[in-house]
Amino acid sequence: MHDDPTLEARARGALPLILATLLLAACGPSTHDGEGGGGDDSPTELDAGSIAGDGDGDGDFDSGDGDSGDGDSGGYGDGDGDSASTDRDNTAGEGAAADAGADDGANTTIAFGGAQDFAYFRRLVADGVMPRVGDFDAAGFFGEHHTPLPEPDCGERVCLQAMLGVLGNLMNGNNCTMLQLGLNSPIAANPEERPPLSLAVVVDVSGSMRQDGKIEFVRQGLELLIDGMRDEDQLALITYSDQAEVIFPMDSVSLNRATLRELVRGLEPEGSTNLFDGLERGYVEVLDHYDSGRQNRVILLSDGQPTVGITADATIQDMSSAYNSDGVGLTTVGLGTSFNVTLMRTLAELGDGNAYFLENAGAVDEVFTEELAYFTVPVAFDLNLQLTPGDDYDLGRAYGSPLWRETTAGGALELPSVFLAHRLSHEDVTEEGGRRGGGSALLVELMPKLEADDGSNKTSATVATIDVSFREPGSDTTVEDTVLVDFPMAPWITPERGYFASPDLSIIHKSFVMLNIYVGLEQASEMFYSDEGAAALTMLDNLIAAVEDYNEEIEDIDIEFDLQLLRDVRALIASQGLTLPDREVPLLDDPWPVDD
Repeated sequence: MHDDPTLEARARGALPLILATLLLAACGPSTHDGEGGGGDDSPTELDAGSIAGDGDGDGDFDSGDGDSGDGDSGGYGDGDGDSASTDRDNTAGEGAAADAGADDGANTTIAFGGAQDFAYFRRLVADGVMPRVGDFDAAGFFGEHHTPLPEPDCGERVCLQAMLGVLGNLMNGNNCTMLQLGLNSPIAANPEERPPLSLAVVVDVSGSMRQDGKIEFVRQGLELLIDGMRDEDQLALITYSDQAEVIFPMDSVSLNRATLRELVRGLEPEGSTNLFDGLERGYVEVLDHYDSGRQNRVILLSDGQPTVGITADATIQDMSSAYNSDGVGLTTVGLGTSFNVTLMRTLAELGDGNAYFLENAGAVDEVFTEELAYFTVPVAFDLNLQLTPGDDYDLGRAYGSPLWRETTAGGALELPSVFLAHRLSHEDVTEEGGRRGGGSALLVELMPKLEADDGSNKTSATVATIDVSFREPGSDTTVEDTVLVDFPMAPWITPERGYFASPDLSIIHKSFVMLNIYVGLEQASEMFYSDEGAAALTMLDNLIAAVEDYNEEIEDIDIEFDLQLLRDVRALIASQGLTLPDREVPLLDDPWPVDD
């Protein structure tokens, strides 16, 4: 494998409309280490025109040579090799210790939480069902990718990495300015250091749990969970069908492991699905034994829609959210393909947890061991991230967290707690292909307000100011940090070959490809359900070819799994008797509406 890989994206003549859209939406966020300084951080050019191709079917995604410019349109302003700067205003003080247990060599990605497990998408495809856009989200997809970040050298237990890329879009050259926001920590992920846990497991035992081995998955998973809990932990078991029942009140695990295993092995499905009563009973068990020195959490398992009792999604969400406000977190686990995906995902988002899906026996081990080991180890509480665009930029679309919201000043992400991700490398996957736990990525688009010099003769611009704050575990101290992201050219300039600043271009390339694939899946779903399946085949052929070219040299296991998923989606669409269109799919003058 070469040190300076290239990505060849094949245009195959005229790109179809949807491929144009997905490529433009995924315009290649890069990374920056936040400290500037040195030739290794020299910005790198990306030849946007070569990606689109010149009609011969071949184009190159060049990593560039890192040479500094001479002030022309494709250069870098002052020509001295400086990268786009990210200045920190660390209001918590310089060099503050991150944590007594920090590992100076660690670079651990942090998971935002709130992601829908992307395994549900894979299961639907395997069952011959084309997922709808509402069945999956960017956060879940990104969380299945190990995306290394620059060193966490901010001096705190949580470091914000703001990484800038500026590129002309691939069809008409309109400016695309992207920020990739990530969090990481100098603390090594160590589940042995988690606080004691008070956990209520709420299990659906309605009659449908007999189908497809779902109750066996639950029994297997709960036994793994019981074995993985520590002696100081507490556990309660609640079942629900027509009504909820506490079959084991909250008590010490160490004194009751045999009893708990026997209860789990005796679970038998029958009746309907009273999810409201089961979930509320779980919350009550935790609150009755609430201890601020513990992690207090509920895990809800379900394979279907609420059918008895209170069944309205909004009422269930309101009830759950009230308990979350009292300090009890929630993780949801879906089984089969008939459960209420939207409800389970929303409940997890409100409850500071993830929504998981058990697609096979291998997922049982991954979900129940990793959820317990890592998602109960908070690295920080009350994390608040505020992004304010610079005066010369407007905020566009953000990908990567369902909890991101637009504000009058720009955008914000508020998280009750954040957790260390457990994947440490690209190759850190299970034998069954499970790759949950990669961490989080938030990709934010900003658009310059001006297309040409307004007479101000600006030579640089502040793209965004990002303020981040969090509370350290076991403390009322709030740590604050401010990161400024600057572009060392006038904001209306779009370098001919693009602008990136990074100590490691592989981060840029993987993020670019990862976002292309996600948006491609979105577009394939939308096209399929708009009776444009034939055009979707053309789009997927182009995307698959581009990703194959990338991964021939990189050999990233995450991208290899993505390629197989793309091929499976294409085969599913083709199985509907569709063929490639015999005409070119027309291109819009401006296929990226957010540029308008």
